[in-house]
Amino acid sequence: MRGDVRTYLSSCTVCQLTKPSQLKPAGLLVPVHATEPWEYVGVDFVGPLPWTASGNQYILVFVDYFSKWVEASDVREASAQGTASKFVGDIFARHGAARHLISDRGAPFLSVLLTTAYHPQTNATERVNRTLKTAIRAYVGDKHMSWDRYIPQICFALRTAPHESTGFSPARMLYGRELTTPLDHLSQPPTDYLNDPMLSRPDVLRNTLSITHDHARVALEASHEKQKRHYDLRRQTIEYAPGDLVRLKTHPRSDAAANFAAKLAPLYGGPYQIMQRLSEVNYRLTSVDGAQDLGVVHVINLQPFHTWQTAEAHTTQVPGPKQLI
Repeated sequence: MRGDVRTYLSSCTVCQLTKPSQLKPAGLLVPVHATEPWEYVGVDFVGPLPWTASGNQYILVFVDYFSKWVEASDVREASAQGTASKFVGDIFARHGAARHLISDRGAPFLSVLLTTAYHPQTNATERVNRTLKTAIRAYVGDKHMSWDRYIPQICFALRTAPHESTGFSPARMLYGRELTTPLDHLSQPPTDYLNDPMLSRPDVLRNTLSITHDHARVALEASHEKQKRHYDLRRQTIEYAPGDLVRLKTHPRSDAAANFAAKLAPLYGGPYQIMQRLSEVNYRLTSVDGAQDLGVVHVINLQPFHTWQTAEAHTTQVPGPKQLI
């Protein structure tokens, strides 16, 4: 009887979709190993923010994984078309074609216009997003509708500050030199452009960039190893096979007009079926009947879904409480 009760509770659909998991999150860290500028580019949106006088509500952020260079633009909406347009104008036209684009695969990125990889733990834009929001708070004060005026200044600060992962500023990583400011012109003598070896001899610039990049690669590798050690302490390895049933973590938003409260909504959707294992942490899901392709999902958002049969097999391995004689 005790075993049947345990099996029933483990296979209860309502329980599985509404109760939070008490286990460590799944998925060990898979660092992105960028070895040159614009090899990997992270993309994400900040917002929605207060509407500005120019009609903007979001910040579209691109980050180069190697140099840590940031391109950020104020935009009206979070859309695939807008992302593609900004990618061409802000990245391709300025820096050349990026080899890989990494996102959280949110709705603006799930489009035929863009093909993106999925590494939510290593999306470099997440930290930049926090920095952007912190800086915006400092700039705007109580004038919340003017935040888009300060994006260029904030980007300049990010591009000229040394990054802890590389030890160099993004500007030095890209250009082999620091960006100058008006204060630099006041405190330093004018540059002799004809005799400056950095400007007159391309081989000197190439050598400087090569040395900078070599040092940065070593620093990035050490940073990746440190991040992985700390991250993996709080994670566990869970592997799924094609055909396994799973539940998918949901991220609902409250809607006052529809009398819908996100805090009272189920924590998971499902059951769904594993269609394909794409990597150590990424899986393609389908509906149970296989008719609907649900796309690529990171393992951190998945939990096993137990039927009576799988729950019974699982609970038979768990010993019951010892009886006192």
